[in-house]
Amino acid sequence: MPDRITFSTCNGDRVYQAIKARAVACDFNPGEPIRLSPLASSLGVSTTPIRAALNMLVAEGLVRREPQKGFIAMSLSAERFQGLYSLNQLLLQTALTMRTPDARRFAAAADIVERISNELDDEAGCTAATVATCTGDLFRCIAELAGKPHITESVVRVNDSLEFIREYEARQPGTVCAELMTICDLFLAEQFDATVKAIADYHASRKAQTAGLLVSLEQQRSEEPRLTQ
Repeated sequence: MPDRITFSTCNGDRVYQAIKARAVACDFNPGEPIRLSPLASSLGVSTTPIRAALNMLVAEGLVRREPQKGFIAMSLSAERFQGLYSLNQLLLQTALTMRTPDARRFAAAADIVERISNELDDEAGCTAATVATCTGDLFRCIAELAGKPHITESVVRVNDSLEFIREYEARQPGTVCAELMTICDLFLAEQFDATVKAIADYHASRKAQTAGLLVSLEQQRSEEPRLTQ
């Protein structure tokens, strides 16, 4: 049996991905300390790779670190999600403004956007998880048009932070799919000014509904058993 230090080093990515999945799913108790020992035990490693993974997630904005408190799970607050929506909107609008006239890049993006639009239009097979994934894919695709890696990386990080609330929102009655498909249609038609407006409208709708969604979500989560951290 390999020693724990060697095992954790060889499986650092596995540990990181496992903890990130829980952070993205808001599976840790919001606003509370994340206990390293139970995580290490559940993943069969020492606390060293756990700490390393959590430090990476702090850098990605998925976990907080506070002096004398350690690692803290992000809170499910309306202000946090509304701020993330505003940042995402700004990044996407900047990407469209800075887009380069590269026909090959746009053609590659258009193929992806068309696939996303078809998935969103599939009423039978479009689950809440599919909507959340398609949203992230769409916005990353738009971000890449600028040809600026830092914009794409920022959008990817925001996508991770919003994935949970996007999936929950997609389970509620509403117009999320229709709004996303409008963005797709305008993008494919190369109506970029209108795409910017549609992106603004989409994010305005999300921000307006966030507080009510979180109240409903908190009621639901309070009735569910939580996994030990």
